[in-house]
Amino acid sequence: MKRVKSLTVKAKLIGGFLVVAAVAALIGAVGLFALGRVDNLAIQMYEREIVGLRYAADTRGQVIGAGGAVRAVMLAKTEAESQAGIELLKRRFANAYANLEPLDGLFVTDTGKAAVRQARASIQEFERAALQAVALDRDTSSAQAAQQVQKALDLMARVETEMHQLVDRKQQNAKALDEEITQLYRDMRVLSLSLTAAGVLLAIALGWLLTRGLTRQLGGEPADVARIATAIAKGDLTNEIDQSQAVDGSIVQAIARMQSSLREVVAAVRSGSINIAGGSSQIAAGSTDLSQRTEEQAANLTETASAMEELAGTVKSNSDVAQQAAQMAQSASGAAHRGGSVVSDVVHTMEDINAASRRIVDIIGVIDSIAFQTNILALNAAVEAARAGEQGRGFAVVASEVRTLAQKSAAAAKDIKSLIDDSVAKVEAGSQMVDAAGEAMREIVQQVQRVTDLISEISAATREQTTGIAQVNEAVLQLSDVTQQNAALVEESASASGSLNEQAGALVEVVSVFRLGQEHELQRSAQGVAAASARPQDARSSGRAIHAQTAARAPAAQSAAGLKPVPPKRSLTMGKQEPVREEEWEEF
Repeated sequence: MKRVKSLTVKAKLIGGFLVVAAVAALIGAVGLFALGRVDNLAIQMYEREIVGLRYAADTRGQVIGAGGAVRAVMLAKTEAESQAGIELLKRRFANAYANLEPLDGLFVTDTGKAAVRQARASIQEFERAALQAVALDRDTSSAQAAQQVQKALDLMARVETEMHQLVDRKQQNAKALDEEITQLYRDMRVLSLSLTAAGVLLAIALGWLLTRGLTRQLGGEPADVARIATAIAKGDLTNEIDQSQAVDGSIVQAIARMQSSLREVVAAVRSGSINIAGGSSQIAAGSTDLSQRTEEQAANLTETASAMEELAGTVKSNSDVAQQAAQMAQSASGAAHRGGSVVSDVVHTMEDINAASRRIVDIIGVIDSIAFQTNILALNAAVEAARAGEQGRGFAVVASEVRTLAQKSAAAAKDIKSLIDDSVAKVEAGSQMVDAAGEAMREIVQQVQRVTDLISEISAATREQTTGIAQVNEAVLQLSDVTQQNAALVEESASASGSLNEQAGALVEVVSVFRLGQEHELQRSAQGVAAASARPQDARSSGRAIHAQTAARAPAAQSAAGLKPVPPKRSLTMGKQEPVREEEWEEF
């Protein structure tokens, strides 16, 4: 219940109409459900029961017609009449079978389907008996044919009885569906009447509750509320509002509180306008003094800005020199790196020469081994020539020469090997010296890199100093602009204070539109006169105190001006003056 009371008027109205609409929708849904159910039952009655009843009756008629056709054939006097009767008999049975085909699908229970199958079997048996009777009548004696005809007629009677049972079954099903439709109509009528009655009662209850809630929330008739609001809008605050029927939180009670608050506010505004008139002269005097000090501060800031510009130029020159030194250090570092690369290439070349010399030593060793083997072979050849005697003399001379050449080759190879060993030793000594030179060059590169880094740091620090000085210079310029704008603002405030007194008088005239009653008028007027008479002396004494406090604070403010954060630049518009707060006056 509390949650319902806390709802808004809009929510209550929408909720009430939604409830009524929901009841109406429920009634409509019930009606639609009933109509759909009746329609479904009617379709079942027609398509399944009535149509099935017609097929069953037609089948029964065809069976009876087949019995008549049998009698016609038995009584035929000519062959043509007998043949016509046989053709009619066959058509009757064909029509009976044609009616039984859809009839089988119109029974939904197993019992019904079994009855249809039994009827079909009986008709088939009747058909065989009838055809046999007709055939006997044409071929045999009449006694045997009459006996077969009687059998066929007995079978026809049985089929007729079975078809009659099918017709009765369909009639009973149709009657059951009719009774179900009737019962559904009665139930839906009772339910619809009940829902309609409940909806009407609910609508009446919701209407009464909404009307009662709105009346309590208004606190009275809407016309009375409108009359009170109109009187307040015209400035009449002397109305006595009847709150006897109003409850807590009602609109009438809120209007009464608003009228009382407006009385206090209007009285306070009248008193405040008199105080504003007295304080405007004090503001004018303070504004004049503040304007002079602001102009002096603006001149000091201008001198500071020029000094900061000179300092910024000097620091910028130092930054340029540091940048040039950094570039030269970078060039020297690049040259040292290139020298280190050349020394490294020389070391690699010396290593290649050393490796080639070692290969030459190996080759000379091979040559020495070949010379030694050649000497051995020549010695063996000389021994064999000596054994050969006179025939081997020429070969011995050749072997002696070959041995001599082998000894010379061995001697030359030893000399070359000694020279190559000496060269390898010198190359190794040169490689060690080149390695030492490379290590020294790498240390030089590292030292040059350190110098380059230091100069780069000096250059970066100088650039940061340049940026900082530029920001300080910009801040000083902005502070100078703000100070000049403050001076203009103080001059405008001095001129605005002159019109403040006139506006206070106009405010009193505007507030006089409201009628507060005789007691409020007399009391507030007396308070306003007393305040106006006491205000000038208080204004002069407070003005002198503020003047002395500002004069004592000015040197400290000037000395700390460089440490204060720069205020944001204020855009001044001459057409529209922004009100100046007391904190801004105290800051100056």
